Amino acid sequence: MSPELEQKLKRALAGKAAVEMGQFQFLNLELIRERAGKDWPNVRAKTYQVSEHFIEKRLDDDDVMIRVRGGFLIIFSLIGGIEAEARVGEIADELNEFFLGKQEYERLKIEGEARRVPTSEFLTLMAENQPEDMPELEEEAEPERESGAADEEKRSAGWKKTGPAGPRGAKGGHWEKAEHDNPLAAERAPEWPESAFKEKDGVWDDVVFQPVWDARKQTLGHHLCSARRIVDGRVLYGTDTLMGQDSEVLIRMLDRSVALAAQRGFQQLHAKGSSCPIIVPVHYDTLATVSQRMDYFAILQSVPKHIRRFFFLKVDDIPDGAPLAQMQELFRSMMHFGSNILADLKFGPKWDVKRFEGCGVGLFGSALPVSVRAAEPSDATVMALMDMVGSARSLNTETYLTGVANLDLLNAAVSTGIRLMAGDAIAPARALPAPAQTLDFASIASRHRSDGDESNIVRI
Repeated sequence: MSPELEQKLKRALAGKAAVEMGQFQFLNLELIRERAGKDWPNVRAKTYQVSEHFIEKRLDDDDVMIRVRGGFLIIFSLIGGIEAEARVGEIADELNEFFLGKQEYERLKIEGEARRVPTSEFLTLMAENQPEDMPELEEEAEPERESGAADEEKRSAGWKKTGPAGPRGAKGGHWEKAEHDNPLAAERAPEWPESAFKEKDGVWDDVVFQPVWDARKQTLGHHLCSARRIVDGRVLYGTDTLMGQDSEVLIRMLDRSVALAAQRGFQQLHAKGSSCPIIVPVHYDTLATVSQRMDYFAILQSVPKHIRRFFFLKVDDIPDGAPLAQMQELFRSMMHFGSNILADLKFGPKWDVKRFEGCGVGLFGSALPVSVRAAEPSDATVMALMDMVGSARSLNTETYLTGVANLDLLNAAVSTGIRLMAGDAIAPARALPAPAQTLDFASIASRHRSDGDESNIVRI
């Protein structure tokens, strides 16, 4: 490492408990080496030089890029969370497209990942992957020998698993095929879309995708995968579908159903050549013990690694007294299966986000209680929203809000600085996720004015 880079790295890490990290990893280098033969040293050097120049041009001046075995590590100085994930994804896609046109690199794949990590973890990654005395190929991921990367991503029935064998309980190497034979009953009101995903043994009706609005980018891009139940004209989402039942078995069944639907929904969208981020909720108790965690991770394991950047994992019902060591272990273990981690906290004043330091949480948020959703925002509600934003910013993170049921609540959330929002005030739930679209506040307000005659519909 040059003295200049070393000084830049020290400045980037000074006084920080965590950093926004980007990581680029080369896959299938062994196949490139076999084709290059004796010319491999030159090909390898060119691979790193071209990639370094390519990535560097797309970074900000104070970002730090470090070459490591098998790729590069980045420290972002100005962006984090969703923006860092998007930047890494764009660079990885552009790099893959660039190398795709070169015959000697036709099997090369670049995998990108962005996440917030403790400074100690970043330093460990850097130390364990120094390129000087560790050949890049000895510990590279096993190459995919059955088919090319392009063919792999075009499969619509299921994708070959790119990672190692899954943990206990993992199924085979393909995603399960999407199921379409469980539509809602015909008597359901037309404003509630029929869903393709339903568990026969679930007390909920089905699983749908709630569009998530990004107030900063003015886009409808993410989708929150949610269980849904319709009772006497009311729409219930998430844990509300259990109607007070708190059986651990039932909650784990709910988490499993939602995770599978999230994968299948994304799979259908991807098969059509599109993609979008999917937020997948899971309860803290489902992950609290190692055995339960492995059972749940077995579901996530089948998602190919280069696809996982499209999945955000949202942890619900986090106990107030959860031990820090347990939370750090739990949240860090989840980072392998998604590009961002969301922590859902109880809505109200005086959020305690400091207890999540070192956990790598990218966004903090809340679900609005029924009593808050049913009325105009009170002073207490506005103060709670302001406290959410201020607390999250103290850890350099963003905020989200679900259950936004009316335009006044949406306006209050935007005014106080909430970044991501989901709820019937934004857009109706969808049977399947859809590509991102531009949507400004005026368009949302206009839809509410045109739907004014439907205000008697109660949504919870």
